[in-house]
Amino acid sequence: MSHDKEIQVRETQPVAEAEAPMQAPAYDVSETENEFVITVQIPGVDRKDMETVIDGDDLVITGKRAWKQPESWKLLHEEIPSMDYRLVLRLDHRVNRNALKAHLRDGILTLMLPKAEEIKPRRIEIAS
Repeated sequence: MSHDKEIQVRETQPVAEAEAPMQAPAYDVSETENEFVITVQIPGVDRKDMETVIDGDDLVITGKRAWKQPESWKLLHEEIPSMDYRLVLRLDHRVNRNALKAHLRDGILTLMLPKAEEIKPRRIEIAS
């Protein structure tokens, strides 16, 4: 006897286009000897739909995931929404703001924030 449930698909009414919801993406902050690393999870966002800006002491990351099914498809069920992402992180004096780098791969944005020279560990020579 099979215990599989039958999957039923019903036709749904067209969904009116609405403004995409705003979401703060999940992120991690790590540190190496020379830099801070921020890793942000932003699935489905294309590089052209992202922006990373330093505004005063804030690092502002925004992105837009737009999903629109082909017109030849007939929508039967919808759970993949368009989504706007926004994350604001406060930068402090320990970051060299002129040397930030970022790259996007497989829905993960990685930002490398080099430490300011004055806070990096340095060896002090001892004179005799």
